[in-house]
Amino acid sequence: MKKSLFVAFALIFLTCISCKEKIDIEKEKEAVLKVLQEEGDAFAVSDMKSISAVHLQDNTATRLEQGQDSYNLYHGWDEINSMYEGYIKSILADSSYKNPQNLKGNIIVKVVGNSAWLICDNTWKYEYNDIAGEDTNIQIAFFEKINGEWKFSFNAFVQKPVPKTVPL
Repeated sequence: MKKSLFVAFALIFLTCISCKEKIDIEKEKEAVLKVLQEEGDAFAVSDMKSISAVHLQDNTATRLEQGQDSYNLYHGWDEINSMYEGYIKSILADSSYKNPQNLKGNIIVKVVGNSAWLICDNTWKYEYNDIAGEDTNIQIAFFEKINGEWKFSFNAFVQKPVPKTVPL
């Protein structure tokens, strides 16, 4: 009897494991990278609706911006949304700023279930007063998969250190 019960339990366990939906990690990585680029592209054209669509919109959403001498930490979607709206208002008011383009490079991404993280170089190219410009930093982001869609839950931008020159 004990042997039959063990065999039945083992069969049920194996059936449950084999029925579990398999995650295609490479497909999920591609989906995360798509959301990453959508956010940058939406910001480049000041599209607040598209920016909002790729963010988790609750009080756990967080954004960190770190510069050389300071940082800003935004808690919750309301603060992040206000920050984006302020940036967009400022950009639209300045006609000297043209043709922004967001590029990602050196991307490392890891997907674990319904969570993912990534780190990458985040570069903005643009024209300011008709002179080409470029800003770059390191982007670190966490994502959550909500109702089948990846959303930013944490987004950080960290300034790259300025290389020190060593006298010869």
